[in-house]
Amino acid sequence: MFKGGINISTIQAHNGFHYAFKSQRLTLGLMMPFDDSTHEALSFSKQATLANYAESLGFASLFVRDSPLYSPELGNITTNYDPFVFLAYISSKTSNIALGTASIVATLRHPIHIAKATTSLDLISNDRLLLGMATGDRQFEFPAFNIDKKDLSELFQTTIYNVRALWKTHSPTMIGDDIQLYDEAGLQTLPNHKQIPMFATGYAKQNMDWIKSNMDGWLFYPQAFQEQKALLKKWHDQDVFKPFMHPLAIDLSSNPNELVTPIKGGYRLGSKTLLNILKAYERIGTNHIILNLKSTDRSYESMLSEIGSEIIPSFPPHLSKEVN
Repeated sequence: MFKGGINISTIQAHNGFHYAFKSQRLTLGLMMPFDDSTHEALSFSKQATLANYAESLGFASLFVRDSPLYSPELGNITTNYDPFVFLAYISSKTSNIALGTASIVATLRHPIHIAKATTSLDLISNDRLLLGMATGDRQFEFPAFNIDKKDLSELFQTTIYNVRALWKTHSPTMIGDDIQLYDEAGLQTLPNHKQIPMFATGYAKQNMDWIKSNMDGWLFYPQAFQEQKALLKKWHDQDVFKPFMHPLAIDLSSNPNELVTPIKGGYRLGSKTLLNILKAYERIGTNHIILNLKSTDRSYESMLSEIGSEIIPSFPPHLSKEVN
């Protein structure tokens, strides 16, 4: 198995990492792009306005998806832009909030392209990129990129190794039969810390030990509370702090006392109920939750404002650079 040589002290000095993560504490982020009730994306200027508002309220991150292709078989889903281009635009409209991918399909992108794009975005944003990496799950995409699904596990490992190698030195040593570098070639410009925080999405066809050794944290999926509690006990059983995060769909009721009604990937509930649930997640070791706001009867401004005033004060972003 390949190891990426993670330097945890350097990762914790990264602006996006320290803003969003701290041991035994929870912060909140948001999924983008924002869309309307028919899943039509709002205008770019509106996206930027809402992103800036979220930052002012104390949200710690903004995350976007990576889906290279669309099929009508998927139905009516949220618009997906190129994640690096879209986040570069959002970075120009914000100052401190971390910018994340949930997640880049590592098996469908060449590691040189990933390393180059992420380095550029991290530099443009002043070290704010949080790089979620996945193997991919849309079956129709693999043939388009000539990827054999039986190779996904090894391909993910080699991509992670090679991206880290490209970040570290101008003349890296690469692994894999498909990549040959000559004349001491590499990236002309490297990230400020010579690495960028990188997170496995789900198991990424690996086991937990590999993820602990090779990634800077874990981006998982919503699951039953007791199952997550047991998983987190195993995850945090390591010598260094590596954050655990997951998305959560929220349909925020205008009644703050409304109790929980399950929806796909999350809950419909009021803000007081949400606060209690988030505190429970924090107690079991969840470090970051990416809220995917959904509503047919409330505006984003209304939901963000209520979360900002009633919930964010309990889970503020981390402004100091203390090592966990």
